[in-house]
Amino acid sequence: NDPELFRYPIAYIVEVGSWNPTDEDVAALGEYLLKGGFLIVDDTRDERGTEFRNFAFHMERALPGLSLLPLAQDHEVFVSFFRIDPLAVIPPYGRRDVQYYAIYEDNDPTKRMMVLMNLNNDIAEYWEFSDRGYYPIDLSNEAYKLGVNYVVYALTH
Repeated sequence: NDPELFRYPIAYIVEVGSWNPTDEDVAALGEYLLKGGFLIVDDTRDERGTEFRNFAFHMERALPGLSLLPLAQDHEVFVSFFRIDPLAVIPPYGRRDVQYYAIYEDNDPTKRMMVLMNLNNDIAEYWEFSDRGYYPIDLSNEAYKLGVNYVVYALTH
């Protein structure tokens, strides 16, 4: 519910499985998104679906009536700057069923995307440790490309 959020066109949240925002937090987030903000959700490991359900519950509080919809692998966000296969970014903690979800204005995929969720992935893990040699360079590069695409898409739509 920090008013500083409204100074930034893009927000980023991680580990939403245990996220428990206040009523004020979700009201402010909903207002931010409806006014043009874009939220990137990352770092989820959700084999049982509990993280997804928790996040969806709180997003329903923030944006009543809007739902997380599956994002097609050929969506323009994946070609907004780099042409990338979204499944090429393998989760750094082992193979998972990587999925992407979005929330759109009016639940209409032809309208503005407000939220983009990486389910069962953690692309920022590659960014965070790209200088340490923990992960292969090609995977780190793909994660950077995906992040660049998210930012370019968010700023141009």
